[in-house]
Amino acid sequence: MIAFVLAVVLAQAPQPAPAPVAPQSEGKKLFAKAKCIKCHGEDGKGDTEKGRQLKAPDFTGPDFQKETTDQEMTDGITKGVKDKKKKVLMPAYRNKLRKEDIQVLVRYVRSLGANR
Repeated sequence: MIAFVLAVVLAQAPQPAPAPVAPQSEGKKLFAKAKCIKCHGEDGKGDTEKGRQLKAPDFTGPDFQKETTDQEMTDGITKGVKDKKKKVLMPAYRNKLRKEDIQVLVRYVRSLGANR
């Protein structure tokens, strides 16, 4: 009986909210408008000529989704990405996108991994 009562109480306990996901249409439009698709592709797999050349990550892959934090994505979009020789792989968008738009892109990229 105690186990039953405990199960009922736990079932009614508030559950943590899932991480917010950008509305697909808003994120997808911004992904195209910011020209992310040139390297990352419409599907986020990085399988474009420029993406292969720059070794763009596959946003849909479990490794990227597991190993890359939202803060790392935010920093990459905001500050840009350079290789070890300081060659620009991705330009900084801090002066091109609002902070809110960068967060929409981060949530959109995160949502690309949910489709696997």
